[in-house]
Amino acid sequence: MKTYTATVLGSRQLSAHLATVTLGGLDDYPTTGIPDEYVRVLIPPVGSALALPQIDEAWNISYAEGAVEPDFRVYTISDHRVVDGRVQIDLDIALHDQGVGSDWVRRCRPGDEVGLIEPHGLYAAPSDVAWQLLVADITGLPALARILRGLSPQQKAVVHVVLTDAGDEIALPSPADVDVTWQVVAKETDICETLAEAVTSRDLPDADRYVWLAGEARASRAVRRHLRRELKWPQADFYTCGYWQIEAEKWNARYEEVAEVVQKKSAEVQREVGDDQGAYLDALDDIYESVGL
Repeated sequence: MKTYTATVLGSRQLSAHLATVTLGGLDDYPTTGIPDEYVRVLIPPVGSALALPQIDEAWNISYAEGAVEPDFRVYTISDHRVVDGRVQIDLDIALHDQGVGSDWVRRCRPGDEVGLIEPHGLYAAPSDVAWQLLVADITGLPALARILRGLSPQQKAVVHVVLTDAGDEIALPSPADVDVTWQVVAKETDICETLAEAVTSRDLPDADRYVWLAGEARASRAVRRHLRRELKWPQADFYTCGYWQIEAEKWNARYEEVAEVVQKKSAEVQREVGDDQGAYLDALDDIYESVGL
């Protein structure tokens, strides 16, 4: 898997808790063309030079002897463009009080270097689908905004964004017919249920539809179960993605305890179902439930 060195060109505040970092110095960095594409950013520790790893197709990672390993963080690419023959990308990043990524955003200056891995995307709505429901919290808002910019005037999009601060409402331009609801909740722990209800409490079309949700992981799983198991939707009609986890420390600790079991069962399911993404995600949800995740 190819890695790239990118240079910070600048940064700006987008909202109360969103910032844009622009990266350049890239000759051939690709784009998937998928509007929720994301990238793993390799952030060197303060005072250390960037060290790029070797990564094989099985995600085995190795570094040169003596290298200081960077931290990996995943961010949405809100824009990919070519300027004077070189690639520039914008990363729209949700800021927290502290953390590797948020600290980097606040301290980065033009000329600083970070590493990038090839981008990937998940949104898979047909280009001519008539109706979409797009749901996100602040972490999914940059991807949602890019999705909207790429729609056509003939399409309808119902948008529901859950925030904890009204200061994070941003402009959402789109050529489509868009109906936007901004919902502000009192605290972070309210986000999960509110995100899920934005889908589960709604009457949804029987056809020519697509639902996309990005945000807190429990909400993502709850909506997936609702669409897939209760309403019997095919995987092609929706995608939900967990960008972060409430009580992440507790969840991660439990995952470490059961990782070997989860990985073994996941590999077995992958061999059984092949390219059937819906069946694989159904089974993965069952595996997580069985081990208390």
